[in-house]
Formats: sequence, structure tokens, C-alpha cells
Amino acid sequence: MTRTSLLIIGVALFMSFLRLGSVTLFDVDEAVFAEASKEMVRSGDWITPTYNGEVRYDKPILFYWLMSASYTLFGENEFAARFPSALAAFSLVLAVFFFVRYFRGERYALYAAITLTISGYFFAYSHAAVTDMALTLLITLSLLSFYLSVSLGKKGWYVYGFYLFSSLAFLTKGLIGIIFPFGIATVYLFITGGPAGVKRAFSLKGIIIFLLVSFPWYVSQTVIHGQEFIRQFFIKHHFMRYTGVISGHRGPVYYFIPALGAGLFPWVVFLPAGIRNAFKDSDGLSVTGNEVRNKKESGNPSLAAEKVARHPSLNLFALVWFAFIFIFFSLSTTKLPNYILPAIPAASLLIASGMTVEDKRGKQYSNGFLAVLSALMGLGFMISRRYLLKIDIHSLNWTAAVALTMFAMAGLGFYAVFKRKQVYGIMSALMIIFLVILSTNALPVANQYLQGTLYSYSLYAKERLHSGERIITYGINNPSIVFYSGRNIIKANSKDELLTLVGNNGHTIVIMKTKDSGILEGSGAHLHAEDGKYAIFEKP
Repeated sequence: MTRTSLLIIGVALFMSFLRLGSVTLFDVDEAVFAEASKEMVRSGDWITPTYNGEVRYDKPILFYWLMSASYTLFGENEFAARFPSALAAFSLVLAVFFFVRYFRGERYALYAAITLTISGYFFAYSHAAVTDMALTLLITLSLLSFYLSVSLGKKGWYVYGFYLFSSLAFLTKGLIGIIFPFGIATVYLFITGGPAGVKRAFSLKGIIIFLLVSFPWYVSQTVIHGQEFIRQFFIKHHFMRYTGVISGHRGPVYYFIPALGAGLFPWVVFLPAGIRNAFKDSDGLSVTGNEVRNKKESGNPSLAAEKVARHPSLNLFALVWFAFIFIFFSLSTTKLPNYILPAIPAASLLIASGMTVEDKRGKQYSNGFLAVLSALMGLGFMISRRYLLKIDIHSLNWTAAVALTMFAMAGLGFYAVFKRKQVYGIMSALMIIFLVILSTNALPVANQYLQGTLYSYSLYAKERLHSGERIITYGINNPSIVFYSGRNIIKANSKDELLTLVGNNGHTIVIMKTKDSGILEGSGAHLHAEDGKYAIFEKP
């Protein structure tokens, strides 16, 4: 194993598992997945996920299985809840690195792996107990298998991998697991081979594998829950989410441009050059003598130059992959930053292409953009202090350290412009420092601000309530209460319903927003504690 391989493994391990269980689970998504998986382990029902004792139709079964398995290994805690995502992230880096090294050599693979790993997107979702990183890994493995099957001139086992990993993606997040791999493969084959080339994506044995792996669970849910499963899972959480606004997550058509800018900083400045390279390779062939030599250096001398020259363009494939997902979600009505995550590995390939290009003027523009963007981010962190103080956040020494890191990045960008030198190693080091500061300082502050009160209320409820007694909530949707209290909740949907529930129950605890606390005056429930956001009442 080469030094570069060991470096990538070390960096990927560090970035994937750094302080993985150091903060409590965030509402809503982390906590609801964690609680549903906990209920799966405790109930022994490994077919139908539930949350708060009710069937949860939002997502398929695979991620619940992964998280439940993690609980059996590490216990029901934050580290275990996030472990599947961290493991998926680590595996994703290795898959991208060794795949790119096979086709483009170690230097190109190093850039692709580093830009993927040392980024905000990677760090955030490798540390989140949600489906997105697992989905990204499976879609990536499916597409890499597809590319191997068409680029090597034979289907072999690779096409079966294409179908297998797509079926697992289908079991992770639904129809996206079909739309992305097969949509991207079809578009790519049409561009490189015309209508006749599209049939290369299809395999009867592959379809059988797909059906055998993914359909039993879907059939079981349809048999058990009937039309309710179809209506909730497919219609509400697929078609309505795409065409309408779910949970208020609306965004403009350009939503993912700033999301990419922040999530892939600082490497995003090389993305335009990579896209330009892909357009240059639009004839589907982009192999040079240097690439052949790189293949030999990376341990693949068996690939003859004439065979390598027939490989479709990796840049073009990455562009189709990236553009398909980017456009798909840009046209969606509901938007969240994590939606674009399956496109990030493709973006890393394009960025690596932009970093390796010999266009000196283009690199100057990229480094100049880096300098300006970094300086603006540094100023942003400095200015943020006054706004954070207004919302009663006072632990702010980290903002100066982050701002200084960004100013150092800006200075590095200007240096690269005037000296015309590559500074990727120093950029990587500064970015690691940036992410470590956020992880060790900013994240705990944010966690305490967003979750601290509810966490303490949940522990109080766990201590005070007896078996069978439940918590009443009003005007809030915070699954962390269920996870940390170990008690199911009753959601009151109106003032009258809240008063009725309090009146009809004996010993109970109510958690609600502080601004609504006046509703319980004269109800017999006494205020135990409150802060600016939440209040907790207890009725003896």
C-alpha cells in the first residue's frame, strides 16, 4: 500500500469519526431516526419501523437496520446512532480514491479524495444520524460499478454491482435509489453511444437481482398496511415532497448554488474548471499518454495504451452525474442542503480535474476567487459575534479563531495568484483546522443552544414519570424528547385538546414553548422551569 493510500485512509478515518458522539442528537431528523431504531430493537419488529409507537412511513427499512445493528454493538447512544453514517463516509472516500486511481493515477485520485473528505458537506453528514451518507455511498457504488462495466468493454460482475447497490439505495431512501443510478446511466450512454447505446445499462440478471433484494420489504409493507403505505410512502413522501412544500422547506431554483459554495468550500473554486474540462471531453474520449503512464505508476500496467484510449471520459461521466442530480433537485419545490449530497462525489471528480489542469490563467482566477471568498467568510464570522450575542450565545472565542483561519486561507489564495504555485497541501491543513475548531467549539455551543433545554427537560421527565405515564407536548415537534426521556408523547394539536388532556390525566408532564405557557394557568399543572424558548410543567 502506497503512502498516498495510507494518507487518505488516515484522513478519512479522522474526519469521519472525530468527536462522533460528543453532542446530543439534533431535532428533528437525527432524533427521529435514532428513536425509531431504538423502538425496532426493543420491540423485535424488524419489518415495520415505528416512532412514538406509531408506524413511520417516511423512509424504507435499510437505514433502520444499520442503526439497530449499531445499537447492539455500542449501546443506545449518540455514537451508535451516528456510526452507520461515519462508516459509510469512510467507505465512500476509499471507493472514490481507488476507483479514480485505477483510471487516472494517484495524483488525480488524491485530489478527488481530499476535496471530498475535507469539506463541510462531508463532515456534517458523516456525523449525522440520517440516511444521506449511506444513500450517497450506495448510489456512488452503483454508478462506479456501471462505469466499470461500460468502460472495460464487458459487463461481467460490475453490471450486477450496478443493480445490487441501486436496490440497496432503493431500500435506503425510496425511488431516488432507482431514478439516480438508472437516469444518470441512461443519459451518459445516450450521449456517448446514442439511442442504441442505452441498452447497455440493462441486464435481465441484474433486474432479477434488484427485485430479489429490494422488493420483499416493499411487498411486505403493502400486504401489512395496504393503501395507507402506498399513500404515505410513495404519494406523500415522494411525489408531494417533490411537487409541493413539506415542513416549510421551500427554496428558489438557485438554492443549491450557495449550498455547494458553503458545503464544498474551498475546493468549489476549482469546479468551473472541471466542468469546462468535461465539456472539452464531450466526445467521450479523453485519455492521454500521461494518463496511460499514471495507470502504470498506480499499479495497473496490464491495461495497454490502446485499450485505455477507448475508455469513455471520466470527466464527462462525472458531469452527467453531477448535473443530473443538481438539476433534478433544483426543480424540486421542497429543498434541503442534504438533497444534493449524492452529487458531491461527482463534484469531487470534477474539482480534481480542475486542480490538475495546466491552464495557469484559469488557476489564477480560481485562486483569486478563493482569496475573495475566504476573506468574505472571515468577515462574516467576525460580524456574527454581535448577532450571536443578541440571541444569548456568549461562548464566542472560537469565532476569532475561525475568522483568522479564513483570513489565512485568503492570504494563501493571494499568494497562489501572484506566485503561480499550487498550495493544495496548505489549503487542506487550514481546512482541517477550520473543521476541527467548528467541531470542538462551535458545534457544542450550537447543540447547547438548540437542544440543551429539551435535553434537561427530557431527563427530568424520565426521572419523574412512572411506567405507562406519558409526556404531553403542545406546539413543538422534537423527537429528542422521546429518545432521551424514554417515554412516548401525546401531541396536543389545539388549546382545548391540551387542557382536556391535562385534565383527564393524573400525574403528567407538559413541554411546550414558553410563549404558550399561559394556556395552562389554572389547569393544575405547575411551572417547573422555563427559558426563552421552552417551558416544562408538571401536574402532580
